[in-house]
Amino acid sequence: MLISHISDIHLGYSQFNLQEREEDLYEVFEESIEKSIREHVKAIILSGDIFHNPKPNGAPIVRLARELKKLKEKSVLVFFILGEHDISRSNDVPLPYLFHNLGLARRLRPDSPVQVEGVLIYGFNKERRSNIEKGLIKPFKVLESIVKSDEQKYTHDNKRPSKILVLHQGLNDFNKFAGEISSSDLPSGFDYYAMGHYHDHIEKRFSCINDGLVAYPGSIDLGHSEPISNVEKGFLLVDISDSPKGVNTQWIKLERRRPQLAYQVDYSNISINLNSIIKETSGYSKKPVVDLQIVGSNIDQKILARQLISLENTTLHYNWSITNAQHSDMTGYSYDKDKGFDMDKEMSTLIQKSLGSMPLADLSLDLIQSFNDNHESPYNDGLHKKKREQIAKFLWEFYESNRSSYENPKVDINNMPSEESEEK
Repeated sequence: MLISHISDIHLGYSQFNLQEREEDLYEVFEESIEKSIREHVKAIILSGDIFHNPKPNGAPIVRLARELKKLKEKSVLVFFILGEHDISRSNDVPLPYLFHNLGLARRLRPDSPVQVEGVLIYGFNKERRSNIEKGLIKPFKVLESIVKSDEQKYTHDNKRPSKILVLHQGLNDFNKFAGEISSSDLPSGFDYYAMGHYHDHIEKRFSCINDGLVAYPGSIDLGHSEPISNVEKGFLLVDISDSPKGVNTQWIKLERRRPQLAYQVDYSNISINLNSIIKETSGYSKKPVVDLQIVGSNIDQKILARQLISLENTTLHYNWSITNAQHSDMTGYSYDKDKGFDMDKEMSTLIQKSLGSMPLADLSLDLIQSFNDNHESPYNDGLHKKKREQIAKFLWEFYESNRSSYENPKVDINNMPSEESEEK
């Protein structure tokens, strides 16, 4: 049986707040659906972050509905789980469930698999770090036990059913900083682990889960946390068969993406370099997004900005930053005429720099969000009003006890930001 595995779609996201970039996402998602139909897939798995915002505007909802309707007309089944971008921190019903209720797609669950021909498909929604043990690790152990003891319950033509587990979690095995669980935490007994969350294409078999294939197809386009670069994006075609390995995959490249190009430019030859870039960028059917790293010294930024205006005719958008020619370190200055401010990203960066620990940064962000929430969320797991008040009281007492160190911090003049580091 042939299945499409598509992930991290982020419908509604508009890079640099540009409408063209939002439309780009709709186009490449449509391409992934069209290619899946042409390959005669039996089903499509969406492994989380279907929308970029848990409460999206009308456009992404309509565009998703259009593609789901197209698939229903072709008798292609669609199954999904939720990523963190699909889940509101309030108690609202997740929007993708609307399409489940309309019969256009079906949500996956960990306790009651769907069966398609000879394949059983299970799925867990995204769990935050603070609820991993209760929300995933313990249910994983239960599920593994059920799969082992009840394998003969679900059969098709007297054959052992193949099994797929769909998750939206990061594995420490691939990224120790962004990972939330390890391959050894996964329940064994599954042939294919359809993963979401990481935006890179990754595939690997692990002996700890009986050589089950763990696969991330990657995002269908560059996301909000990815630097501009000329990378390829796509999705996976998964063949669940009776071959020795049980699963074969083929990664399908998406061709309609807008080019995103990064250049390092020597300021001493800025005119020649810009002419070369303009010649290259004018050759694309879609105006590319461009990132420029300017290498040099004694650069007048106002003059440089005027020189770079020549890129506007052949690019949709461009950023630039200055790199010191002698030390090759970024000054921190960047020009981005349409850049939006990502509060979560900025706070995470600042907290991590301050605490020097990614786990502590995650905990801090979870606490901040918990205090801001007016309602209980699936992530708070009992962090009710009284507990939040106790934590807030403790934090305030800590601050009072250390007030002087906060109000009169020691200033390191060597690390003070320069005027160049201010974002224009």
